[in-house]
Amino acid sequence: MSETSQRPTLLTVLCILSFISAGITALFVLLVLVAAGALASNAALAPYLSQVAAGGTIYMILTIVLAGASFYGVLQMWKLKKLGFFIYAGANVVALIVPLIFGAGFSIVGAGLTALFVGLYYMNVKSMT
Repeated sequence: MSETSQRPTLLTVLCILSFISAGITALFVLLVLVAAGALASNAALAPYLSQVAAGGTIYMILTIVLAGASFYGVLQMWKLKKLGFFIYAGANVVALIVPLIFGAGFSIVGAGLTALFVGLYYMNVKSMT
């Protein structure tokens, strides 16, 4: 890797955190879809189960698709591709809106984290092609 194409440390850390987040999101959503009935008594999964009740399977599938798009965007940013930023930002903004459409509510913490990560990724766009 040449000096001009080296990934900034902040971008590397953000990508790793985002890979983990997208993987955990997809895992939990799949878990809820497969075993929602058996997990109904588990208080830790109550927020996910209420989202299933509010939006149904379509909501959960959209969540998985958006997590996949977010993952793909991060993968592109990992490869220093600017398009990845737009995919990531778009998927995460839509992921904030989808719960509202399905009546599952709005998370101010989720919105804050999304804004923080999109802002930090934006600071690294200059190092992407």
